[in-house]
Amino acid sequence: MLYAATMHLLAGAVTGSVFKVQMLLLWIVVVSAEATILLIVDMRTGVLWGLANLSSIQVGYVVGILSRKTMEQAGYTFPPAEVPRSR
Repeated sequence: MLYAATMHLLAGAVTGSVFKVQMLLLWIVVVSAEATILLIVDMRTGVLWGLANLSSIQVGYVVGILSRKTMEQAGYTFPPAEVPRSR
């Protein structure tokens, strides 16, 4: 289960460094489904690991956002381009 928490943390970090918050909401739905399945299998383990995985994906997302911001400020990446909208 520690492997799963680590993978959720990494998935959150990648999501935070590349995508916007809508992708985080999708990940939270997926992790909630995982927690529900774990809850069906074993009550104590399901609650504990469900909360741990939800918090690890959110912490990873924040880490990803901060790393993206740091790289943009250091000049390693460019901020996303603005797409002109036709009127």
